[in-house]
Amino acid sequence: MRKFASGLALAMAMCLPGSLLPALADGMGYQRHYHHYHRIHLPPARHVVEVVQPPWSGNFIINGTHFTGRNAACRRWAAGERIRLVAGDWHGQCVAATFYNLSRHSTCQTWCK
Repeated sequence: MRKFASGLALAMAMCLPGSLLPALADGMGYQRHYHHYHRIHLPPARHVVEVVQPPWSGNFIINGTHFTGRNAACRRWAAGERIRLVAGDWHGQCVAATFYNLSRHSTCQTWCK
């Protein structure tokens, strides 16, 4: 008899306007979890002449790869100067590469080792 009475009370509560069940239907009965993702935005890669060994020789290390300058403009380049690849490969997977020095505004043709 107790089950019947509780079932009847529940059925009447659902039929009455303003009962508690419609209030739970609008999302008040549970919590929403928001996930915030943090992304790290890095600037574009800045390539530089890492090492010139011996100084003013035209023998460079760029991205851990050895390059040997072929023209006289390469001998004026120093370590730490920003460069841009014009032709070839950053990692030395080439026969020849051409770099542009952004601070000196000169181009250097190199042999890849």
